[in-house]
Amino acid sequence: MIKMKSPAASPDSSRFTKAIEGLSSAKFRDGNKLTLLQNGDEIFPAMLDAIRSAQHSIEFVTFVFWRSNIATRFADALGERAKAGVTVRLLVDAAGGASIGARTVWQLERAGVQVAWFRPGRFRYLHRINHRTHRKILLVDGHIGFTGGVGIADEWAGAAQDKRHWRETHCRIDGPACIDLHAGFAENWREATRQKLEPPTVEAEPGQVAVCTTISSSGRSRPTAMETLFSAVIKTARRKLWITSAYFVPSPVYVEAIIAAARRGVDVRVLTNGHLSNHRVTMLAGRATYGRLLEAGVKIYEYEQTMLHTKIMTADGSYATIGSTNLDDRSLVLNDELNISVTDVSIVSALDMQFLQDLKCSRHIRTTHWYQRGWANRVAEAGSSVFRGQL
Repeated sequence: MIKMKSPAASPDSSRFTKAIEGLSSAKFRDGNKLTLLQNGDEIFPAMLDAIRSAQHSIEFVTFVFWRSNIATRFADALGERAKAGVTVRLLVDAAGGASIGARTVWQLERAGVQVAWFRPGRFRYLHRINHRTHRKILLVDGHIGFTGGVGIADEWAGAAQDKRHWRETHCRIDGPACIDLHAGFAENWREATRQKLEPPTVEAEPGQVAVCTTISSSGRSRPTAMETLFSAVIKTARRKLWITSAYFVPSPVYVEAIIAAARRGVDVRVLTNGHLSNHRVTMLAGRATYGRLLEAGVKIYEYEQTMLHTKIMTADGSYATIGSTNLDDRSLVLNDELNISVTDVSIVSALDMQFLQDLKCSRHIRTTHWYQRGWANRVAEAGSSVFRGQL
């Protein structure tokens, strides 16, 4: 079991950001504009508008690109820009995007889009077949970026208004932080195509002061960059630690860290999926950790309006990280992931407000009720937790 070092400074200090830079080799860059986008009704139009505005290049990596109406709209927009002479590179994870459809791929390639697959089922990838790219990056002309948790499928459309439309948060980034979004894309693109891409030159946005860092993580070595980041935030929070994780299956190391935070007086709240999760085994394995967390004073909530797909952590009202990373071993240890972190108090406050709104659609898991659940549920949770390392 790997124990991770963490900075002594709290997330609301400049020493914390410097320590994160040292631990993760990720640089905090100022002069950015960060725009939060909530659910498909905000996310997809913003992404499509940016694609249609492209003049030089589009770089797009996604885990999910499922055959759907919204996927067709994205394919049409990418194809139109490629026909107009824009260099368009689309990288799809071979496992997550397997249902894209041969016709869609043919249309993209015919239009001039460079389509590549991340770790397809070929012999040279067999030793890494369990390690996927879960990153979600769209970069337009080198200086307009998007990242978060959204997949390209109709499940993310709408406004999380019912069980068929998922809850999501994504963000748009304008400014120097896009350099690091490109690096995350370029790393995966180089493995898939053996092509090396040159980084863009991006100037600070006039009048913008948002300080951001983008951390790319892969399972090539332990601890991963995301393990280091999550451990640092959890271990240094002093007042408030609010975690939203679609798939919440913390390893024993993280369970202990979260318990320690609660015991030192931190307001620790966890929001995750309940019975509406699209991965029941993952949900049950996560529930197997509830008992000790509840006893330590951690407040746990299960979202009940629809499938929750958001991945956000905020600390002390002054730090937030948002991206593709869940608090489970699949994200922290196995997959390639990417998160953007921000120290802009207004952005953190907006994310905390989203969290509180989501709690209104959630069930508060209380200790007394939790221990009254039936033995069938307990056995299912214990059985599911055996697979924790792959979830």
